[in-house]
Amino acid sequence: MAKSSRGGAVDELAESLSPLRLLSVPEAVAQKLRDAILAGQLKPGERLVEQKLASRFGIGQPTLREALKELEFQAFVRKSPKKGTYVTLLTPEDFRKIQEVRMTLEVVAIEKAALNTTDRAMRELETLVVSMRSAAQKFDLATFHKSDVAFHEKIWALTGNEYLELALEQIAFRLFAFVLLQREPTAANEFLASAKQHAHILTGLRTRDPKRARQAFVESTTNFWSKYHPVTIGETGKLM
Repeated sequence: MAKSSRGGAVDELAESLSPLRLLSVPEAVAQKLRDAILAGQLKPGERLVEQKLASRFGIGQPTLREALKELEFQAFVRKSPKKGTYVTLLTPEDFRKIQEVRMTLEVVAIEKAALNTTDRAMRELETLVVSMRSAAQKFDLATFHKSDVAFHEKIWALTGNEYLELALEQIAFRLFAFVLLQREPTAANEFLASAKQHAHILTGLRTRDPKRARQAFVESTTNFWSKYHPVTIGETGKLM
């Protein structure tokens, strides 16, 4: 029996939607703190006093520490032994070292993703680029960051190499945090340019050709970082 058009539409919608998941208390607290950092309410280098924050959120300090661990993994905070936890303050030298590793690894990921990509993956990546562009226009950094991370995570997942994916998560989160935490007051244009850069990356991936995808990634990334950050990236994707 032929499937009804309504049934087909419902099935298509169900396929495109991800299951809803409620946030745990530590995840919800981490999200609140991350939003405060992105909004500039918590400044780079500022100490986060656990007892004070736990009291504000009405939770115990063990729960707060779980939230801070998530933020530490995402590079929004740094924990200093015997000194406490601080909002991340990265130097240009930190950034140079992080970008050096990131470019080496993500070029490999782009090439592998180009071979493994699907039409559905391309649609999902396009949706994320649109979200980034919209968030940049509104200067909604929380949404921009979420879409930016999701864009890269989708590419890393397409590699089929969980070790490469994990390595990129650990290094690239620090890079994304640097961009957000070191932004200038006039950074709206930078985030619009970043959305455009991601659109170029997507164009390269659509070719399903590893060499062309690599070229699009390196060229767009080189142009973006050279213009908006004080680090020069060579044509091969290596820092100079």
